[in-house]
Amino acid sequence: MELQQLKYFVEVANQLHFGRAAERLHASQQSVSHQIAQLESELGVQLFKRTTRKVELTQSGEALLEQVHLVFKHLQRGIDEAVRAEHGRRGRLTIGYFGIMLYSILPSAVRLYRERYPEVEIVMQELPSHQLEEKLLQGEIDVGFSVYLNDKHSELSMNWLPFSTESIVFALPKHHPLATKKELSLADLEKEPFVMLNRNDSPVLFDIFVLFCRQTGFSPNIVQEAASDQAVIGLVAAGVGTALVLGCMSRLFENDITYVPMAESMFNIQLAICWLHSNETAQVEQFAEVVKSFIP
Repeated sequence: MELQQLKYFVEVANQLHFGRAAERLHASQQSVSHQIAQLESELGVQLFKRTTRKVELTQSGEALLEQVHLVFKHLQRGIDEAVRAEHGRRGRLTIGYFGIMLYSILPSAVRLYRERYPEVEIVMQELPSHQLEEKLLQGEIDVGFSVYLNDKHSELSMNWLPFSTESIVFALPKHHPLATKKELSLADLEKEPFVMLNRNDSPVLFDIFVLFCRQTGFSPNIVQEAASDQAVIGLVAAGVGTALVLGCMSRLFENDITYVPMAESMFNIQLAICWLHSNETAQVEQFAEVVKSFIP
C-alpha cells in the first residue's frame, strides 16, 4: 500500500466520480482506476460500488475513509512538527554549567530562550568545571557555560562566545581590618588565611586563583576548601578566612561580608558559552543568539 493510493482513494470518495477525481488529481482516469483496483486487491475488499450511472462507497470503503482521514491528519501534524524542529521551534537543548554560572547571565538567558521557544525542552546539568568539555565532546550536553581560557587547542573543536568579563573581588569578614579599604592589591592579603573552592570540584577556578597569587609572589595559605561557591562565601561570613570571588557573587551575605575590589585589573576572568563546531542544530544557534543579546 502506497500513500498515493490512499490519496487517490480519498479524492474518489469525495467526488464519487472517477473522471472528476482524475481532473482534481491531474492524472488520467485510467491511472486513478488502476490505483483503486490495486488498493482493493491488496486489502482484499471492495471499496466502491461501480455502475454505469454512479459510484458509491461500500461499508468497507466508508470505514477505510474514516481512518485514512486520521492518517493524513497525523501525517500533516508530523510534517509540521518536523519543520518546527528543523527551525528550532521544538526538540531538546541540554545546557551544562558549574555553580558560579548561576550568578552570571545564565538564568536570564535561559528564561528568555524559554519565552521565545516554549516548546523546546531545556535540560540543565550542573557539572564540575573540568567535566564540561568532556561532556560536550561526548555529545551529552549541547552548550556549556564556562571560563574562557583562550585555549587554542579547545578552539579546534569548539566555538567560544565570551559574554562577560568578571572582575575578581576580595570577600572579607565584615569586621576584618582591611574591610574599610576602597580597593586592595593581591599582595595585601599575602599573610591572610584563604578559603578556596575544592580543586576536585572546581579545578579551573582553583588553579586560576592560585596562579594569580603566585604571579604576585606568594602561595596562598589555604586553611579551608569548600565544595561550592556558596559554601566559600558562607565560611568567609563565619570568619574562617578571606576569599577571592568573582564580582557577580558580591551580593551574597552582604550583612556579614565586605567585598573589596582588586586593584589589579589584569586578573579579570572572562565567562563564555561553548559548543562543538559539529553541533549546528537550530536550538544551539538560537541559544547563542539569545546570549549575544545580553552582551553590552
